[in-house]
Amino acid sequence: MRLSVRIVFYKGVFLLATILLLFIQHECIAQSGSIRDKSLTVTITNMPLSTVLKTIQDMSGITIYFNSSEISQFQNITLEAKNESFSHIMRKVLEPRGLEYREISAVAVAVAFKKAERFAEKLIIDTSRSIQGKLISEEGQPIEGASIQVAGTGNGAVSGPDGSFLINNIPAKTKLVITNVSFLSKEVTVGSKSNLGIIVLKHFVGDLEETVVKGYYTTKKKFNTGGVVTIKGEDIARQPVSNPLLAIQGRVPNLVITPTNGLPNGPVFLQLRGQNSISVTNGQRMPTQPLIVVDGVPYQNNISSGGGDATFGSVGSQISALSFINPNDIERIDILADADATSIYGSRGGNGVILITTKRGREGKTSIGINVSTGYNEVPSKIELLNTQQYLQMRRNAFKSDGLAVPDHSSPVKTYENYDLTVWDTARYTDWQEKFLGRLAPFTNANLSINGGNQLMQFLLSGNYNRSKLVYPGDNNYETATVNFNLGTSSANNKFRTLFGGTYVYNNSFSPTTDFARLAVVLAPNAPSIYDKEGNLNWEKLPDVQNDASTWTNPYAQLLVTTTSKTNSVRGSIDISYQILQNLFIKTSAGYTETNTRNLSLTPLASFDPSMSNKVSLAVHNNVQAKSLTVDPQIGYNVNIGKGKLEALALLSYQSQSEYTETSTGQNFSSDVLLGSLENAALITGANTSMQYKYVALSGRLAYNWDGKYLVNLTTRRDGSSRFGPGYQFGSFWSVGTGWIFTEENFMKGKLPFLNFGKLRFSYGTSGNDVIGDYAYIELFQGNKNFAYQGGSVLLTNGAVNPDYHWETIKKLETALEASMLNGRVTTSVAYWRTRASDQLGNYPLPSTAGADVVTRNQDAVIQNSGWDFIVNSKNIASKALQWSSTISFGILKNKLLAKPEGLYNNFGLNRFVEVGKPFAGFVAVYEYKGVNPATGFYQFADKAGNVTTSLFNSYDEAKKVVIQPLTLGLSNSISFKGFTLDFFIQFTKQVGRNYLLDEAFSRYSSLNYGNFLSMPYLEYGNLPVELLNHWQKPGDVAAIQKFSTKRFDYPLRDLYSRAKSSDLAWTDASFIKLRTLSLGYNFPANINTKLKTQNIRVYIQAQNLLTITNYKGLDPETQSATVLPQLRTVAGGIQVRF
Repeated sequence: MRLSVRIVFYKGVFLLATILLLFIQHECIAQSGSIRDKSLTVTITNMPLSTVLKTIQDMSGITIYFNSSEISQFQNITLEAKNESFSHIMRKVLEPRGLEYREISAVAVAVAFKKAERFAEKLIIDTSRSIQGKLISEEGQPIEGASIQVAGTGNGAVSGPDGSFLINNIPAKTKLVITNVSFLSKEVTVGSKSNLGIIVLKHFVGDLEETVVKGYYTTKKKFNTGGVVTIKGEDIARQPVSNPLLAIQGRVPNLVITPTNGLPNGPVFLQLRGQNSISVTNGQRMPTQPLIVVDGVPYQNNISSGGGDATFGSVGSQISALSFINPNDIERIDILADADATSIYGSRGGNGVILITTKRGREGKTSIGINVSTGYNEVPSKIELLNTQQYLQMRRNAFKSDGLAVPDHSSPVKTYENYDLTVWDTARYTDWQEKFLGRLAPFTNANLSINGGNQLMQFLLSGNYNRSKLVYPGDNNYETATVNFNLGTSSANNKFRTLFGGTYVYNNSFSPTTDFARLAVVLAPNAPSIYDKEGNLNWEKLPDVQNDASTWTNPYAQLLVTTTSKTNSVRGSIDISYQILQNLFIKTSAGYTETNTRNLSLTPLASFDPSMSNKVSLAVHNNVQAKSLTVDPQIGYNVNIGKGKLEALALLSYQSQSEYTETSTGQNFSSDVLLGSLENAALITGANTSMQYKYVALSGRLAYNWDGKYLVNLTTRRDGSSRFGPGYQFGSFWSVGTGWIFTEENFMKGKLPFLNFGKLRFSYGTSGNDVIGDYAYIELFQGNKNFAYQGGSVLLTNGAVNPDYHWETIKKLETALEASMLNGRVTTSVAYWRTRASDQLGNYPLPSTAGADVVTRNQDAVIQNSGWDFIVNSKNIASKALQWSSTISFGILKNKLLAKPEGLYNNFGLNRFVEVGKPFAGFVAVYEYKGVNPATGFYQFADKAGNVTTSLFNSYDEAKKVVIQPLTLGLSNSISFKGFTLDFFIQFTKQVGRNYLLDEAFSRYSSLNYGNFLSMPYLEYGNLPVELLNHWQKPGDVAAIQKFSTKRFDYPLRDLYSRAKSSDLAWTDASFIKLRTLSLGYNFPANINTKLKTQNIRVYIQAQNLLTITNYKGLDPETQSATVLPQLRTVAGGIQVRF
């Protein structure tokens, strides 16, 4: 009942909003058609021309732009017009004074002199030698504010509103150097002319005029005082990725993007400019991920199933919510890093902000676009494992090493410890990686979009459908359908504006619950066939007819253990603004997101070995709901003061966020047919979790731009969070950003002809962090079914309570140089930054007598991250037929501990070798591996005295450090030749990673599996990499790997193996060069489009992760795991048509 009421309510709200917007649209269009024909009656007596124009503006609703100082020369006007049109009245006022008006838009005009020379004529004075001229753009528009300097002198002028200029005292045979930040510089030889006439300047090919999005406000790139990196939508659309976060991998300095697996909805973890927390909760470091905002609405990155038996399938217990956003719908992604750029978001932006802006409707004729592509995904590499002969020889060597007889088919004792030698076919070979991960997984993507509009209304409607298979065997699928719309409207006088957008996503996936990447590398190469002769699952029974036991667990049985996951996601936002005065506006933004996921995981009886007597069927129903609501009213004001412009903004932010999970588990169904119905389970258990978070903030911003040279941006904010107790809920934060465009100084103009633009900027500010979980400041209880009292359930406390913890403090500093050279052909940005985090929040350990293990509190630790960001953009070739541009990005990151916390370091996840003034992260302290003892075959290490030993009782030295902080350089190239386009992105990463030889998959001495080589999934492990053939076999052998054993509890081997996993042997070079993106396209020529009546036709081929060059022998140098599906290679081809 509640669900149906809620659906009706949402439908009603949506219907009302649609009707309102359609009404606004109708009114806007109606006004656009009639406003110029509207009759006006105007009576004015002896008033200045500026007053007359303002009066006409107010009466007509048409904005009139004019230069007050330019028209102040005219005498007062007396005017009388009765029932006359706007055009007729304007001509009556302007023509007698040598003026005219030009249409800027349907609702705006600009007043100017008819004769362009007028401005210069007014400036002419009696000099012995003078020169004049007029500057215009390639479009014929006058250029105001350009610098015209006489070469080699301090003499010069600045062009006026109509582009005219006059310079006196010009020597003979001189040159003029003309510069403007928006145009290419130009040199003009004067000669004997006194009037140079019209001089045309070409537009500056750089991107200084581009808009920089900084959350609640925007600015021009040349006036930006903060650290912002922008990835454009066309760069994202060229990549066949399912998650837009993967499209910016390696492109942003010091932004680490780590996908956990290669599945389409796999979780992705982010870290911008280092780890800002040392605290550890549940064995994991506190998250310091950037805030993600989609169209003004905060968006959750990863969604959890709530734990327990609930999963999203083979992807695990988390999925990335960003995988529900269609990359083709994205207009741009802006990454905000420093205090100036992020402070408008307060504490939420303490770890950086990622702004995702989706596409919007554009003014123009309605057009329809179709984009269809198809392709495949595949695992790009394999681990080189032992073949059957090598594997069996390894097994026999292990028996010999233990002094045991080597079993074979004739052996009377056949146990699970030797089935591979005594029962299975010793001549059989199966490439299990090919069997489980070798499939080409096809996918199809189709997109349809409609957009258009006029100056008063723009719209966009798009739909996208994607369907793909997984590389796993069996029946599986992943499909997503998306509808995205956007509607922008404006009143006739441009004062009232609305922007309404929304997205609906339906996602349906069906997959095995198991990640088959693990099984692909652990099965013995001579393991039995999947099916028997009758086509049924083969359980390879013992040859003894009296014993029905199976000799292995058939991996294809796991294809019957499935998860169906269905997700419905809604995201909506609305912006309403009103221009009260020319320099005063009010605006309200609101957004809502809701994601509902229903997971059904089934473990049928058919998935078990028939000979098992304790089979338990299982059905897990899991529902996850995540909601977020934001409201941001604001008021803005700007005014010209002196030579500059002051902008002011006041903002109130409110956010409410909740997440609810519910899991019901049914066991022991009488039939697999009844698995879908919980009421048929013999035992039903349930669990649920609930989280609510509220946030409110009041912030203000003042920005001042003095003469286009000196920039100041001040932000202050007061944040309140529900994650703190009374008296500690609010925190105050601030920032200041400054900029100096030094190339606008007179002493710089003309001095460095190659330098078109140069800016120094500096920012400093404070922020906070409240990512500590909810309700930790109040005492919480939870039920526990394992305990009972007098026949009833009991409540257990969640731990000790501390109501006095408060905000973490983050202080950010950045200084940067931005420059544009060679007429915009090369632009660079070099930034040094430093972040210090103090008042660290975390769990402080308590003595065993306290009744609780930990208590949440602030620590005295202070940590620092610092580094450099480098970005270079170049236009290598810019001819009419051929264009080639490149971008290089590179980041350097360092960290250190400035003040240590109380107590032991390892209470906070710090290695005990961390010292004040030294790094606290990005390295591991390990034992020093000293090879294998040639006499005993055991691993050996250096103890604290420097002696080489294998004794388990010696005090080993863990002080050796392995640096694991990666260095990444990204190189992107875009080449176009006539109709062809080629884009590719290469990522270079220098890093140390986990040695795959000591991966869990090949662990003979892990906590669960000791010293055996059987191929039984979920019980024991089997095959090994070929590199492990270099193991010790007899005294005198010089080997890298210690001897093998069949003994389950061989303690020296087991413990020495564990020590090896904590030594430098466990780390290896995982550096790589990866061709991350390759896109080749062809745009059909105009004559073909004319014949076919299309605007554009483009065919293309795209690839992702096409080539990796690395010495790392594991599946993937990025995920560094042998048991997780790596990032996949994707190849696609498609066609785009726009009508």
